Amino acid sequence: MKIIDIYQKFGIPPNLGEHMLRVCSIVEYLEQHWKSDTKVDWKETKKIALLHDLGNIVKFDFDKHPEFLGDEQKNVDHWRKKQAETIKKYGNDDHKATEAMLSELEIDDSSIKLILNKSFGNSIETVQSNNWILKILYYADLRTLPFGIGSLTDRINDVRERMPKYTNRPDFEDLVNACQKIEEQLQQNLNISVNEINDKNVKIDASFLELEI
Repeated sequence: MKIIDIYQKFGIPPNLGEHMLRVCSIVEYLEQHWKSDTKVDWKETKKIALLHDLGNIVKFDFDKHPEFLGDEQKNVDHWRKKQAETIKKYGNDDHKATEAMLSELEIDDSSIKLILNKSFGNSIETVQSNNWILKILYYADLRTLPFGIGSLTDRINDVRERMPKYTNRPDFEDLVNACQKIEEQLQQNLNISVNEINDKNVKIDASFLELEI
């Protein structure tokens, strides 16, 4: 099944699809500038990037942030209906919804586990891990904001503003430090500065929609 068919199957809003495409485009940019002998399964990393947030519509707040829909904001009632349908079928926990969708697609267990482990709350485990797919995917996701690519500092500020479940944790600053160390780890493997990862250099590659999973 092609990515575009998967997005249609699960009623993925355009902004969510764009997010996953942007994360995948960052992964591809990292691949192009990877100087290290460290081996990475880039095909697998891109596949996971394109699937990692399939269930996120269940946690969207269309009342508080309808602007995240972009041009589709005028159709917010349609996306509220899609959200209700998704919650009815998969529940209102985005991680469990994503897991159920991935299982429905018969994605392998190792990929599902990796996707579920990719979270801000697992930043310390990620920096300590030897799994470069996890590090790359997580970092690409960290650099992706609602309306484009931002710096790691931009993303941390976004977390501070919009995600109290993390900022209220006593280990929040430890998680921030772990994110910074992950960036340092990746920088050591690149022939460019991480600052080159921006909207000017990384364009969304819509051809990823035609990839077969």
